[in-house]
Amino acid sequence: MKKNNKKITVIGHAIISRDCFIADAVGSMPPDLRSDSDWKLFQEDLYYSDLVMIGRTSYKKFPENKRNRLIPTNQINGYDMREDLCFFNPNDIPMNQILLKYKPYPKKIAVAGGQGVYQLVFEQFAYSEFHLSIKENYELKEGIHMIKGINQLELVNEYMNKHGMYQSDKRRLDSDTIQHRYLKS
Repeated sequence: MKKNNKKITVIGHAIISRDCFIADAVGSMPPDLRSDSDWKLFQEDLYYSDLVMIGRTSYKKFPENKRNRLIPTNQINGYDMREDLCFFNPNDIPMNQILLKYKPYPKKIAVAGGQGVYQLVFEQFAYSEFHLSIKENYELKEGIHMIKGINQLELVNEYMNKHGMYQSDKRRLDSDTIQHRYLKS
């Protein structure tokens, strides 16, 4: 992995509209962007992960979840490690350093987003896999893109390639949702 010598699997998960949005303008996921099949696969992967990396906004919506969570935020200095969650400022302590604080060291991390979290892993660490589900017949037209400034599916693919990932396969999850699976080159 980039910037880390330890063996670790990092899997990104996102579901986007065909115009590449993960949320509406107020940061909520519209019901039409959801897929039961995608949700089931996502939850299975979370279950088998040692650590789930999510954004502060998602954490605020589901604070009662007792999974082991890593939450990047620039609203603190350094880090705040608790029993089942850790807040850290990636400007103060990089991702590879905060992971060393975990005992035992996580073998599998699920990255659940949002935008800043996805980009942080691309920039400071690396993904082993990325499971990108796309609602083919749904457009949001405004909101929060998965990757800032990327609003076309072809550009998402180019971004993945730029970060050493290639599309290994594609599968249909339901009548209007496909999933592209990217792997590290």
